[in-house]
Amino acid sequence: MLVFAHRGASGYAPENTLKAMMLAAELGADAVELDVHNVEGELLVFHDRQLAHKSTGSGLIHRKTLQEIAELRVGGEPIPTLKQVLQALNGRLLVNIELKGIGCVAPFLVQYPEYLYALGYRPEQLLISSFNHPYLRQVKLQYPEAHVAPLLASIPEDLAACASALNATALHVDINFISHQLVADAHRRGLKVNVYTVDDADDIRALQQLGVDGIFSNLPDKAKQVLAETGAENYSDWFE
Repeated sequence: MLVFAHRGASGYAPENTLKAMMLAAELGADAVELDVHNVEGELLVFHDRQLAHKSTGSGLIHRKTLQEIAELRVGGEPIPTLKQVLQALNGRLLVNIELKGIGCVAPFLVQYPEYLYALGYRPEQLLISSFNHPYLRQVKLQYPEAHVAPLLASIPEDLAACASALNATALHVDINFISHQLVADAHRRGLKVNVYTVDDADDIRALQQLGVDGIFSNLPDKAKQVLAETGAENYSDWFE
C-alpha cells in the first residue's frame, strides 16, 4: 500500500511548502500530494481558495498577483510554484497534483509537457486528481498518456464508473465514504483506490485489510511503520 504524504509531511512542517515536500522524501513517503491554484498563469502550491487561514495573507488567492504572493508566508515558509516543487523532488517520488483552484487546468495544460521533457518526469510519476472531473476530462483529451484520478467524497450509485469514463488510473475516496463494494468495483475496472486522509493506526490497518492501494497521511513515517507491523485483529466491519 502506497503512502502519499498529504500536502507534504504536513504533520511536521507547514503544509504544501518545499520544506514539507522535502521532509516527506526524508521520512520515506512513496509519494507526495499537493494542491494548485492559478495565479497569473502560474500554478502555486496552496490548499485553500482563501489565504487568511493558512498564510499571512488575506483574500482570494486567484485574485492576487505573483508579486503579492511572493511576500506571503505559510508557517514562515514561502508559497512555492509547482515547478519549484517538481524541480526540488527531482523525480524521487510520485507526485499527486490536485487541480483545485479556479482556472488552474489552463496553465496545467500548457506546462504539462515541460514537466515531462524539461524536468524529466514520466507520465506515471505524475498523478493528476481533482473534484472537478471536467478538468480531468480536458487533461485526458489533450494528453491521453496522462494519469488521472477523480476525487470522491460520496458513494455514487454507479460506484467507480466515473473513473472508468475518464480512463483514469485511480480513484481517490474520502475515508468516510469508502466501502467494500466501491473498492471491489474499482478493482474490477482495473483502477487503484487511494483513500484520504488517514492518520489513525486502526484506520490504516482496516484499509490495508480492505485491500486499498494507497493512503494519504499527514504523518507518512508513522503510516509506513503501521503498515510494516503485523496484527491479528479483524477489521471486516470497519467499513460499509
